[in-house]
Amino acid sequence: MAQGRPRIGLVLSGGGARGTFQVGVYERLSQDARFQGPMVLSGTSAGAINAAFIAAGKSPDEMMRFWEGLADRLPVDATEHLLNGIALALAGLTVTESLDWPRTLGAWRFFLTRMVERFPPWPGRLVGMGIEYFLTERFDLLTKILEAVPTPCLVDTKRLRERLAATLGDPVRCQEHDLAISAVDAETGKVVRFVSRATPLTGSSEYIVPPAGITVDMVLASASIPVIFPPAPVGERLFWDGGLLVNTPMAPVVALGAEEIVTVLVTELEAKPAFDRLGAALERAVDSLLESSYDSDRKLLLERNRLARSGVRDYQQVKLYKPIRPGDDSNLVLGSYLYFNKPAMLALRAAGNAAANRWLADPEPEDRL
Repeated sequence: MAQGRPRIGLVLSGGGARGTFQVGVYERLSQDARFQGPMVLSGTSAGAINAAFIAAGKSPDEMMRFWEGLADRLPVDATEHLLNGIALALAGLTVTESLDWPRTLGAWRFFLTRMVERFPPWPGRLVGMGIEYFLTERFDLLTKILEAVPTPCLVDTKRLRERLAATLGDPVRCQEHDLAISAVDAETGKVVRFVSRATPLTGSSEYIVPPAGITVDMVLASASIPVIFPPAPVGERLFWDGGLLVNTPMAPVVALGAEEIVTVLVTELEAKPAFDRLGAALERAVDSLLESSYDSDRKLLLERNRLARSGVRDYQQVKLYKPIRPGDDSNLVLGSYLYFNKPAMLALRAAGNAAANRWLADPEPEDRL
């Protein structure tokens, strides 16, 4: 970056397999003079992985090879404790429930009463009766199964960690960029920022400056989706996915000295799904949660700018640009957050290139609330 040019903070959001969109965005931005030089990188989840790659000096092609490797062979295994625990819990419930005659008779009375009320018993009505019985009479069955499973997650991430370490190195060597990785402390539920260096604004307990540098465990912690992945250990603490609370972590780039901020999102601004499918409703619900997280971070930053303009001490003004996000050409398929399919990810990389081109061509790129 040319001498005297404002330092840019690049914020990469979480988004699972949609992370390849960010690879395409970075590929195009890196060809622009404004992004050729030291930046401040901040990321959560998939964005944390991409931010670490960029900080380590990896090229877009090298970044893409990592994501394509996930498509070739996803490095996760179902935990043995999960399968054994569910099997033992179901076997135990089968025995105890078959011997509990009063409850068995109560169940028959419940269903006979509902069948009279909902005659004729169409399939939808039968399913509805089952759901009603489960939610109002026997929700304890689910509780018993969950309490009997001796593991907090569905899959193990040992091989994913090994692959990250092989690609990134451990610790991550931040060659010219500053790096911030956000995660959530699984015990306290509070946000923690792992940052590559100390500044006057990183003195709070929220920030950790690791003496040996940011490690692969910290990157993995930021991407450890609760229940699906186990909480990731960093020292004596356990961490979960930073996207739970801060999917677009702007605060760390301000703390590390960024004067301008560019955020890369993986959600469409005005997607118009057909709400006639369960999957479409679920995906739009996730989109809405991620958008809400971004909007909160955005408004907080713009409020800080207002305070800075008013002369409030210890606040500095930071220029915020409109986010780079997928457009109509992205063709995001249903379930794309978890769709580790090579052609789909290559298409997202191309969509990232196109989105960055649109952003660079915008005559008024600044975000004004």
